[in-house]
Amino acid sequence: MISLLFAPFSIRLKAAFSTPPNDYSQLMMEEEILQLEFLKQNLQLQLDEFQMLSEIFCSPGELQLDDYGSIENLTSFIADTKVRLDKKMEYQFTLPLLENEKVQILVELPHHYPVLEMPRIVIRSAIIARDQERELQKRIQQYIEAEIIERQDPYVYQIVCWIQDNFTDLLESSRERKDSPSSPSTNANITPKSIVFERLWIYSHHLKSKSKRQTIIKTARDLGLTGFSRPGKPAIICIEGPQSDTQDFWRTIKALRWQKIQIKLSETEMAFMDGSIEQTMAKLRRFETGFREELFCDMEEDSDAEDLPMSMSLFMKFLDKHNCSYIKKTFFGFQGSSALS
Repeated sequence: MISLLFAPFSIRLKAAFSTPPNDYSQLMMEEEILQLEFLKQNLQLQLDEFQMLSEIFCSPGELQLDDYGSIENLTSFIADTKVRLDKKMEYQFTLPLLENEKVQILVELPHHYPVLEMPRIVIRSAIIARDQERELQKRIQQYIEAEIIERQDPYVYQIVCWIQDNFTDLLESSRERKDSPSSPSTNANITPKSIVFERLWIYSHHLKSKSKRQTIIKTARDLGLTGFSRPGKPAIICIEGPQSDTQDFWRTIKALRWQKIQIKLSETEMAFMDGSIEQTMAKLRRFETGFREELFCDMEEDSDAEDLPMSMSLFMKFLDKHNCSYIKKTFFGFQGSSALS
C-alpha cells in the first residue's frame, strides 16, 4: 500500500472517507509506523553525524555535548519507541576563528533534522554583540536554504566548514549591516507596538562553580534582565524581561556543563507598548532592582554559603516580598499564600 505520509491533506482526507473502516484503521496504523520509522532514521543520522564530528574535532574542548543523556535517550528511543523521546542533540564547537579569541558555534538539532527540519546554529563570542549574532544566524540560514538543496544526509559539518572558511567576511558584513542607517536595529524611530514579556524559573541539581555563577550574573546583567540566582544544592534561577533576551540567557547558560538543568515554569505575557520598552517591562517585573545572587542561608561569617542548606523560611519570605509565592507549588509541591496576578 502506498504511504500517504507526504500526500496533500485533500488526498489524505479523500482516502480516509473512501476507505472501509477496517482498511482505514490499518492504513492509519501503517502510516503511524512509517512516521516512527522516518523519525528514527533522522535520529540515527544525527547520532552518526555526532560520532563523525567527534572524530574530526577531537582536540580537548573543541566539541562538547551539552547533555550526554541525549545520546542515551535517542539511542533508547530508536531501539524501543515506548521510551519517551524527551531530549534533543545539542552541542557546541569552540574554535580559534579569531586571533587571540575562540568562538563558540552552538548547534541545536530538531528531531526531524536533516530531512524535514533545519538545525539552529548560533555563533557566540565575547566580541560579538547580540544584534551581530542575529545577523550571523540569518546568514547561516540563508546559506542552508541556498546551498544545501538535498538534505537527505546530515550537513552540520558542511556549515561549520563554511563558517571557518568565511568567518572574517561574515563578521565584517554583519558589522556593516548593524551600522547601516536602514538597519531596523539602529533606527530609533521604529518602536514595536507590542512585546512578549517572559519570566523563567530554572532549576538545577546544583550550582557551585564560581565561573558558572559569574557567567550567570554577567549574562543576565548584560541582557538587562532582572531576577535572582541561588547557588548551592539545589540551585534556583529566576530571570525576567523581553522574551528574546530571556531565551538568549537560557541558551547561554544551558550550554554550560550541568548534571541537570531545566525550566520548571515559563510565564509569558503579551505587553502592548506604553512608552519605551523598559517602561513597559517595568510594569511587569517582580524584581525591580536588577539581577543578583541570593543565598537564603542562616550563615556565619567566613562560611561557604553554597555548601549550606537553603533556609526555607528566608526563601519563602523573599518570594512573598516579590509576590511570587505561587512558585512554591512548582518547586516544593505546596501552595503559596498569594496567587499569581
